Amino acid sequence: MSPDPGPDSPDTPPKRFRSPFAIRPRTLVIVGIMALVGGIFGLRNHISFLISAEQAEAEVVSVETFDPTEGFTLYRPTVRYLAVHGGMTAVVADTYRPTSAGEILSVAFDPANPADARLMDPRDRWILPLWMVVFGMITIVIGVRRARRGPSGDTD
Repeated sequence: MSPDPGPDSPDTPPKRFRSPFAIRPRTLVIVGIMALVGGIFGLRNHISFLISAEQAEAEVVSVETFDPTEGFTLYRPTVRYLAVHGGMTAVVADTYRPTSAGEILSVAFDPANPADARLMDPRDRWILPLWMVVFGMITIVIGVRRARRGPSGDTD
């Protein structure tokens, strides 16, 4: 019977530890699917609004400014339609685009509910859902590639 090799023996492979920050492939896939679904939902919501919306020019009457909590200032303009709805005012969805009173903006609104108005600035409507879709797809691909590679041997 041969004695067990000690921890310092040349026959014993070095012990490798898994990084405490390692993310399992299954977790990556789940996070990716959640981001993908959220991005698709956001795109679907915006596209369905644009299908039924009408566009109009509107003058900014006032702007409510929110302090930057994450490094970005958020603006909520109140606009007055110039050519439609008899000069009715509406609060536009929040935007990161700096606006000031007197500025003329292109606004999309729901004809059934003119108070539901949104600025036609692509930065506010398309960037977040598209980034979520891209992030979700990349995360899913990384998770699937890690799962196909199998266990890394870094476990205890």
